[in-house]
Amino acid sequence: MAKNKVQLTKKFVESIKPSPHGERLNYYDEKVAGLQLCVFPTGVRSFSVLKWVNGKTRRVVLGRYDGQAMQSPEFDKDPLCVLGNNPVLTVEQARQLAIAVITELSAGHTSKRELRRHSADTITLGELFIEYLDKYAIEHTKTWKVMEECFYRYLDCWKNRPIGEIKRSEVQQFINKLGKENGKTTANRTLELLRAVINKGRQWELVTGENPASGVTKFKLKSRDRFLHEDEIKRLLASIEEEGKNDITDFILISLYTGARKNNVLSMRWPDIDLNNASWTIPDTKNDTSQTILLTEPELQILRRRLMEQKRESETGEPGTFVFPGPGAAGHRTDPKKGWNRILQRAELENVHLHDLRRTLGSYMAMTGASLSVIGNALNHKDVSTTRKVYAHSAREAERIARERAHKRMFASDESKTEGNVISLDEKRDKAVEF
Repeated sequence: MAKNKVQLTKKFVESIKPSPHGERLNYYDEKVAGLQLCVFPTGVRSFSVLKWVNGKTRRVVLGRYDGQAMQSPEFDKDPLCVLGNNPVLTVEQARQLAIAVITELSAGHTSKRELRRHSADTITLGELFIEYLDKYAIEHTKTWKVMEECFYRYLDCWKNRPIGEIKRSEVQQFINKLGKENGKTTANRTLELLRAVINKGRQWELVTGENPASGVTKFKLKSRDRFLHEDEIKRLLASIEEEGKNDITDFILISLYTGARKNNVLSMRWPDIDLNNASWTIPDTKNDTSQTILLTEPELQILRRRLMEQKRESETGEPGTFVFPGPGAAGHRTDPKKGWNRILQRAELENVHLHDLRRTLGSYMAMTGASLSVIGNALNHKDVSTTRKVYAHSAREAERIARERAHKRMFASDESKTEGNVISLDEKRDKAVEF
């Protein structure tokens, strides 16, 4: 019996829980050989056909599972009419469509056009995106969840469009509108995702012709250099104090103290923390490297308190896996936006992002004399130019402070030099002098 070979039913499909480890789960139908059900970490359930053709395995995406899906009368006559439109399917509808696809493959009709002879003659954007996630993004990128959210938030309106019908002028208009309504950064990232998905489709020979997202003009963005000044840090800490000790305040403080990236803090695990040696090892960072952060007393106090609280609340007396546990499939907190905005509003802080906490730590390290290499290691920068941007901005602030100290020395009277007081030049001016 093949691994995970089961009789697919509505009850069984809906009972499957996504993998807590971020893996894709595969199940194979006992009734129709070649029908596969893929359960993604996000909870999405997708049907595919796998068949050995001409010495290699062919995979055809059928559509997503929906126990209440309805089809038109044409579906019973020719199930292939929905293929390529990213349809939603019940288990029985998936079996019907799978049998039709397998029949076509057995007859030697292996191209996408032949399989969809009654539908559009090119793959749809929605179907290609499922292929992109399944064959590439989940296995090779750390940000595939962000990609999925971006696609279904901003490109969902085009998911049933055959890619061959999408024009470059349409994409440009769409990106221009998105930039005005949702921000330039969002528009640029959406364009980059669209271009990457279609490029993969061309590479896999699922898409012919030019990429309609190529040659589209992106928005010019200024690099962000925002960090919190001393008075802003005081207001932030006062707002945190008023909020009280909870997940969001602990998250913000650990982010500020360590300078670690948002997702690394949210997914912080107890097995990676050594309280005795005051260290936290992040096994996998954005740079595809591990990072060890030596913890200071403020972080240790927060972590010790959270560890004791989780032990008291646990039936076994042991904490769970995550420092910030959450109810979702990931097992940890994933979206601190609501609490973060509440704290910012109370502190009367504007234009502050969570990533600015990381930049704030680097800036103050620079202002207090830390070298480029020390800052780069602390923030786990892969490229020294990234560190240099933080350093250069903070160096300007250090320059201002140095000039103020010089002014005190330059314009102080002999009597007040030891006290560091500044003598106003206006007080010395007895009469107007022409320059």
